[in-house]
Amino acid sequence: MRQGKVKWYNSKKCFGFISPDTPNEDNNTDDVFVHSSALKAANIRFLNENDIVEFEEEPRNGKLSVTTIKLIQRDEESARRFQEHRAERRRAREERKSREEHEEKRHGFAFWKK
Repeated sequence: MRQGKVKWYNSKKCFGFISPDTPNEDNNTDDVFVHSSALKAANIRFLNENDIVEFEEEPRNGKLSVTTIKLIQRDEESARRFQEHRAERRRAREERKSREEHEEKRHGFAFWKK
């Protein structure tokens, strides 16, 4: 298995890339494509930028793709930023819902006054 760092991973698009630390048998050092299906098979929920992983790859459609992956070490800073971003989205969603409920009540009251 080769080792490398997650260059980036987008959970909405379900894919990302890993920068390997060493070349493979073919002396290839190109970034390796990772799809969410490989994460699911390894029981990994998400990847953060700069996480260290071990992986096996195979050529698919002329590019290297991860077949198996193992998380070695989380990048704590990236994980913290991810959690903060997630909490911010949750707060924004709750505020939006609260505003919508308030508007419904306000308009509902005005409707009954007519």
